[in-house]
Parts: sequence; C-alpha cells; structure tokens
Amino acid sequence: MSGIRFANDAARRLEALYQTPDVVGQRAATLGKLRLLAGQSVVDLGSGPGFLCESMADVVGPSGRVLGIDVSAQLIALASQRNQRTWLDYRLGDATAVDQPDASFDVIACTQVAEYIEDVDRAIAESFRLLKRGGRAVFVATDWDGVLWYSEMPSRMAAVMKSWEAHCAHPRLPRTLAWRLRAAGFALDDVTVFPILNLHWGDDTYSKGIAGFIADFVVKRGDVPGEALAAWMEEFPRLTAQGRYFFCTHRFIFSASKP
Repeated sequence: MSGIRFANDAARRLEALYQTPDVVGQRAATLGKLRLLAGQSVVDLGSGPGFLCESMADVVGPSGRVLGIDVSAQLIALASQRNQRTWLDYRLGDATAVDQPDASFDVIACTQVAEYIEDVDRAIAESFRLLKRGGRAVFVATDWDGVLWYSEMPSRMAAVMKSWEAHCAHPRLPRTLAWRLRAAGFALDDVTVFPILNLHWGDDTYSKGIAGFIADFVVKRGDVPGEALAAWMEEFPRLTAQGRYFFCTHRFIFSASKP
C-alpha cells in the first residue's frame, strides 16, 4: 500500500503489518523471483517501510546498489532510520518519473504499488526505461475483487469491500497486467500466485492489519454507516473464538524482462 501517502501513525501501522508472517512470506517469494546476484543494481518503486530493500541489499552486497523510491515522506523516514547499509539509499519520488538515467538498473521491483498509480502504463514504461537490456522486473499486485472473507452478514461484507475498492486506482490490475507489460516492450517470463490464508484473527495476521486500514478508509467515505462498520470489525474476534474465521487473498507475481 505504499502508493498512498501516510500520516506518521498510519506509517507505523503499515510497518507493523509488513512484519507479520504473511507479508514476510510474500516478501520471501518476491525475493526469490527477483533472482538477485551480488553486485547488481536494483530499484524498488514504492519501497514503503523498506523491508524488501533491506533484503535485496543483503543479497547484492556492498558491491551492488539498492535504491528505494516512495511518494510517502513518512515511510521514507521510517526506512531511513533503520538503514545501516551504505549501498542502500531511499529517495522521495514518483514511479512515473524517476530521476535516474536510462538503463540504470539490472533489476526492478514494484510490489503492491502499481495498482495505486493512476497512470499505471506510464509507470510500467518508466520501469522499462530504467532497466538495462536483459534486465528483470517483478510486479506484484492484488485483485481486490478476489478477497474471500467469511461473514455472517455477506451483504455488509460486500458493502465494505466495495467501498474499499476506491482506495486504489486499479483494484483488478492483475487481470490486465500481462498485456500492459507486453505493450511497454517487456517479455513476460512467468506469473505465479502467492496465497495469504488466515484461519484466525490476531495481531500476527495480515487480515487483522489490513482490516484497520479498511475501516479507516471506509468510515471517511461515509457510504457504509458507522454502526455497520463497527459491527463488521466486532464480528471477527467472535468468529475466531468459534473456530469459524476465514480470510484468503492472493498476490499475483509477474516476472518480466527487457529483451
């Protein structure tokens, strides 16, 4: 969600969300698809709290270079505070206009960011420009229409999730991402799916973390009554206590290369 500008409190909450086992597992899957080597140069477009950048920097080592770019000054500040690696740098910037020369990077990562960019095709084209010939790019996106979340009140769940769709520019981006990448000149090498499955409601789960962001966003829109939204949140711990909690979403991981 690093395509959204965060206040300090929200940035801290996002940082905590990115440390849940669910997102740590997603990050490991993404890192595997990047296939990094020592000495390579990498840019993370929408670096968020910076955990992926740190993992990438550990692989490429001091002979390499990692640049994290994000639109949120708060997230850049959080990531920079933790950074102890001289070959890792963070900058405030926009994925549609990166202040770097053509063919600057061996690898590009763009995880859970492209769906938040209004002109997503321009961001993809910018990624192609930044990449060296033979370089690789990995895009990770969610189809928010495909979230499976059990509720005894399915109509209320549908209303909340419909309102939440407005939090990003392209809530169903994975359905069109393959041809968007090809249209920009990329060769599509691989598409895989990383599932996030929660059978309980707890601080160690992605679903509890994202629920807080959903509630904050939906209440501001005003299209779901406050009492209905409160009941939506209150249902989850009860379902967990009854052994009936279920949440599942999927991350679509697109691996592409520049011919």
